[in-house]
Amino acid sequence: MSQLRSRFLSFFDRRAHNVIASSPIVPQGDPTLLFTSAGMVPFKPYFLGLKSGISRAASCQRCFRTTDIDRVGTTARHLTFFEMLGNFSFGDYFKGEAIAWAWEFLTKEAGLDPKRLTPTVFKDDEEAYTLWSKQPIVNPVVRLGEDTNFWAVGPTGPCGPCSEIYIDLGAESGCGKPSCAPGCDCDRYLEIWNLVFMQFDRQADGKLIPLPQRNIDTGMGLERLTLAVSGKKSPFETELFWPIMEAAADILKTLPGKTPQTKLAFRIIGDHARGACVLAAEGIIPSNVERGYVLRRLIRRAVRYGQLLGHRGPFLHRLVDPTLKILGEQYPELAKARSQIENTIRAEEDRFLETLEKGERELRAILESKPQQIAGEVAFKLYDTFGFPFELTKEICVGAGVAVDETGFARAQTQAAEVARAGWRGSGEKPSINYEGFVKANPGLRCEFHGYQTMSLETRIVGVIRYKKAELSTDPNAELQLLPGDEGEVILHKTPFYAEGGGQVGDRGVVFDDVGNKVAEVHDTQRPHPDIIAHRVTALRLIRPGLKVKAEVDRHHRETVRYHHTATHLLNAALRQVLGPNVRQAGSLVAPDRLRFDFTYPKPVTPEQQKAIEDSVNAAIAADMPVEPQERPVGDVDSLGATTLLGESYGERPRFVLIGPKGWNDPQQRYSLELCGGTHVHHTGEIRHMKIVKESSVAAGIRRIEAVAGPALEEHQRMVEEGHRKQLEEMLEKYLKLTAEVQELTGKPFKAIPRRLPDPATAPLPEIKRSIEALRELEKMLKAELTNLKSQALAQQAHVGRVVFEVGPLKVCVQKFKEAEIATLRSMSDQIKGELGSGVVLLGSTEGEKLSFVVGVTADLAGKGQHAGEIARAVAEVIGGKAGGRPDFAQGGGRDYDWDSLVKKFTALVETAVKTKSNR
Repeated sequence: MSQLRSRFLSFFDRRAHNVIASSPIVPQGDPTLLFTSAGMVPFKPYFLGLKSGISRAASCQRCFRTTDIDRVGTTARHLTFFEMLGNFSFGDYFKGEAIAWAWEFLTKEAGLDPKRLTPTVFKDDEEAYTLWSKQPIVNPVVRLGEDTNFWAVGPTGPCGPCSEIYIDLGAESGCGKPSCAPGCDCDRYLEIWNLVFMQFDRQADGKLIPLPQRNIDTGMGLERLTLAVSGKKSPFETELFWPIMEAAADILKTLPGKTPQTKLAFRIIGDHARGACVLAAEGIIPSNVERGYVLRRLIRRAVRYGQLLGHRGPFLHRLVDPTLKILGEQYPELAKARSQIENTIRAEEDRFLETLEKGERELRAILESKPQQIAGEVAFKLYDTFGFPFELTKEICVGAGVAVDETGFARAQTQAAEVARAGWRGSGEKPSINYEGFVKANPGLRCEFHGYQTMSLETRIVGVIRYKKAELSTDPNAELQLLPGDEGEVILHKTPFYAEGGGQVGDRGVVFDDVGNKVAEVHDTQRPHPDIIAHRVTALRLIRPGLKVKAEVDRHHRETVRYHHTATHLLNAALRQVLGPNVRQAGSLVAPDRLRFDFTYPKPVTPEQQKAIEDSVNAAIAADMPVEPQERPVGDVDSLGATTLLGESYGERPRFVLIGPKGWNDPQQRYSLELCGGTHVHHTGEIRHMKIVKESSVAAGIRRIEAVAGPALEEHQRMVEEGHRKQLEEMLEKYLKLTAEVQELTGKPFKAIPRRLPDPATAPLPEIKRSIEALRELEKMLKAELTNLKSQALAQQAHVGRVVFEVGPLKVCVQKFKEAEIATLRSMSDQIKGELGSGVVLLGSTEGEKLSFVVGVTADLAGKGQHAGEIARAVAEVIGGKAGGRPDFAQGGGRDYDWDSLVKKFTALVETAVKTKSNR
């Protein structure tokens, strides 16, 4: 395998190609893609003429395709994660060299038998047909149609014919049809290499115009090449998969090829183990959106197939080791992320198994009633509420001899999706604005940002949006304008206002007219379109397009945000120092009063680690390091090792923010280097200090740190002190109330009163903190004493008012208490059930105008169909409340009710339940 990679790259290196290392699975600087899905993706700027400097390249690129998830294992062609070998020409060589080198590599370097290879061309590509005919091929060239052998970026734009090379895996792999040939959808003829000739620009009328720069883009899956060279029929039989499947067989205690179903399950597990490893290595966390959803689906699908093979526990994380043995040498970054990968996969496995357990328990309970069919709505509820896969519902039901309404399930799924879409369309207060139409109607318009240089400048209004009408106007004579008091947006020709981005909140400020009158207050600034910066305003005077204005940023707001943004960069670097280099940013908020930073990490950050992180940041602040923003070529991202955010687009000349002296070329001299478009301080010393105020979990594998820096820290500390003083005041009040309750119950003064109660308004903060801790201990003691006293009082009531009678064959016990807790009623219910031996219990307690109650059913009766939960819900209906529980115990509550009347109704309910169960 590694030899094939190196042979391919060496082959093209000898032919003057730049050998380029694989870029990440998550495309850098291209938010239009979830994943790198082909070898050409990193070279898009060269193909589009946006970048130059190299004319030939070759690579082995890590790729991931979500479209193939459901077909994995069913064919020899479909995988999620794969490695694509490719050679590329940007205006250099063309068809002749691409065809000749492809044939030479396959037959000479890879050693494939020419008799098994068949080249294909686009049906109208005479040039490629002629070039192939000149090669020492054995099988005649096959012409195929546009659906397989013509590439296009879209309905219009760059396009060109393809030449696909197929390998014959033998008649036993085919469909058996007489028409079976290259291009057939069966597994006999496997496409091994695709040569794309980009030579045309398709116009709107369908006309093909030759491109000024003709390009070559080729792609060959390493997995397909490996199976061809090793003489296998499937990539799952090669060294790229088989060690993973062998390890899975040891864990799952079954053989991969035992049955067709087992074979499919092992293929899916092998593929998904590889895919999950490469996604988790790049900091992706399982979730319900975008990349996180794909990773969650891979892990859960693999676990589900493990369950179908009879394995009940987590196992996929144990396949990380054999996976890294296959991929780690070529991609050392995967090996370095081993613990991150294992922790991410294990956490998701545990979470899924927990939901499976809940869902299966619910399904088994449904099946106990012996239905003939599970309704589609019920199956969908299991899927939607418990995350229980529909396939498992079908499998369990088939085993129980119960049908499942698949059509009803699909209908319920569609209805849920429609409801979700409707809810999404109706959410939000800001009306939908056609920004795209505004930009198209004003060609050449650019809203320029000048906020790095100044916080105040003269400009003019080029667009007005009035929220009431949800319309956008650029015409100064138009009716649409903002009147005093209107809410809306203004678009300026140029602006000092920073639009929200990179976690930093948008600027606030004021807009003046040309004579100094305040015409609008700016509450927020957004970038709803790449060419537009929208200022959300409240109009104070008439505002219309064409008005000359002075835009002025709220300096205090901007300054306090700057402190927190630079502190965020320091925090990011410190986290990687203390917790390890695999920590990746997962989100952030940079506001004037605080910062919030989400990052990938599998467990809570300990107090010791938090102190180390905080100390590192404050040391960098004390060092008064220079903060130097600088626009540089995008190629410097990798060469300088700058920190980036997954999937973020930074353009061809991204803005780097360096913290540390002389750190552009020497990583040892820098504290932090990130790509960032936000606003920052000039020196770290301006921040003064940063303090972590909270560490918490956001989701599995994602932690959150909240911190305060700069002048906002002083305000935070003042508010914390005020909070402590208020807390002490409340605790003193609660303490005195508790002591009064104890004294009321005992009739004696309570002795544990502190010698001196501090004054919350004037006591020093250290004394306040000590007093809070002391009062907490006293509160615990008082609550324990109150519980003990109430229990003694209830014990005296234990047999007062207790009534035991019979309803048919059942013994029934009812009793009412005053101010008894539910836990106490439950304990008494268990005690009474033991005394009855067989029967039903109703215990109630009043407090104010509320009635709480419990219903108990002895185990023998619950086994015969009596259900405490059903009885309790019927009681709750009588008193206008709610209830629920298990067959043997339930609890509920509602408004206070005449006890004797309630007992009569309860007796009738029990009598009905007895008759109903006996008639079944």
